[in-house]
Amino acid sequence: MKAESNFTLNSLIIGVDGQDRSIDIKKVLSLVYIEDIKSASVQVFISLTDTAEGELSRLVGMEPVFLNYEDADKNNGFNGNLMVFDVQNREISNNQSKVTICCCNPDLINNAAAKISRRFGAGGGKTIDKIVKEDILEGILGTTNDIDARKTKNTFSFVSPYWSPFTMINYLASKSIPAKSKSSENASAGYAFYENANGYHFRSYDSFCDDKFTFKVIVGYESPKEAEPEPDIIEVSTMNVAETGDVLMGLNIGSFNSKVMTFDMKDMGYQEYDFNIHKYYDSVPKLNGDVKLPKYFEKFKKNTVPTRIMSKVIDTALYTEGTFTQDITKLLSQSSLREKLFYNKKVEISFTGTLAPKVGDLVELSSFTGKTRELDTANSGIYVIGRIEREYISSTDRMTTNMVLYTDSAGDVETTTQTFDANSNKLVK
Repeated sequence: MKAESNFTLNSLIIGVDGQDRSIDIKKVLSLVYIEDIKSASVQVFISLTDTAEGELSRLVGMEPVFLNYEDADKNNGFNGNLMVFDVQNREISNNQSKVTICCCNPDLINNAAAKISRRFGAGGGKTIDKIVKEDILEGILGTTNDIDARKTKNTFSFVSPYWSPFTMINYLASKSIPAKSKSSENASAGYAFYENANGYHFRSYDSFCDDKFTFKVIVGYESPKEAEPEPDIIEVSTMNVAETGDVLMGLNIGSFNSKVMTFDMKDMGYQEYDFNIHKYYDSVPKLNGDVKLPKYFEKFKKNTVPTRIMSKVIDTALYTEGTFTQDITKLLSQSSLREKLFYNKKVEISFTGTLAPKVGDLVELSSFTGKTRELDTANSGIYVIGRIEREYISSTDRMTTNMVLYTDSAGDVETTTQTFDANSNKLVK
């Protein structure tokens, strides 16, 4: 018996030569949908076979696209306006053609065409979240997307030297300090900026630790035949721990022990800030709370030589009266290392089923080892979804999800800040 499809195409409309053309599901060979926590725009790649009228041969780029699809639950999927930024793999044979259209949020194209030279936060400065939302996304790009811009406590004023809007936001993200959160009063600098199916998100790396996980990913889970599968459980047969805290990279970028030096042209001031992972790691909020760190971390408790020395010439006169200039040397070090910590471990999984998960959601990952199926504390725990790549193939009539998960926990996770389901092994094969 053929499995029920988890993909329904409700609408695919392409503007060709000023006319809206509705594309039938029979003309769709494949559809790839991508979200990435490191990207400011979702991207969609659609492979189509031509109609009898040969309309697809007239596609050249910049055509508007409306896409709406959903899964079997009719509640999850994608609904939005896109724009063609490239046309690839055009094949013409026997009066028929195939083509792949590459689509993105129209804001991404508008972003590439805008180079801004002006001051933001003139006077006493403006909180960075308002600069991002009001001045850049709404003011310059005129986006119609929903915007989740989490509050920052530091005000800022700067001059953009002909940067594009997204370049400005990424620049501001590394300078942003979150307003007081329940995770920790010692908030660290560093924000992520990304787009998922719900819109834009500008939020601190610390803020993910305030969220609750929405799905349980269980390696080896077998859905009971006599009952409906639990909607919050994602069945995974295998997982790939692709990266685990690259030590050489950590040494090269100063993740364990480093020194930052700044020279301010405004007053010829000089500052140094010494960074040590033990001092920082204990205070920063983490997805899994306190974990048992690997033994090699002990080597960095002593006053060892910094593995990276970073120097920067700045001119705080450009920042007027914003509070950004307070502890600037510390922020430059802290933000880059918070980002490195956030992506400490990378896990890859694949499954076919619900289309509900989105980039930025938290999941509880449970994996097991040995014949006794003991909880794998080295790789289980709370993860954030960092990348989603969904692919629909017409020949199978199914959409497969490839997902990348990240966690900032560097060691064994025996307990978490949330209720960890250590008894999930009762559900595995």
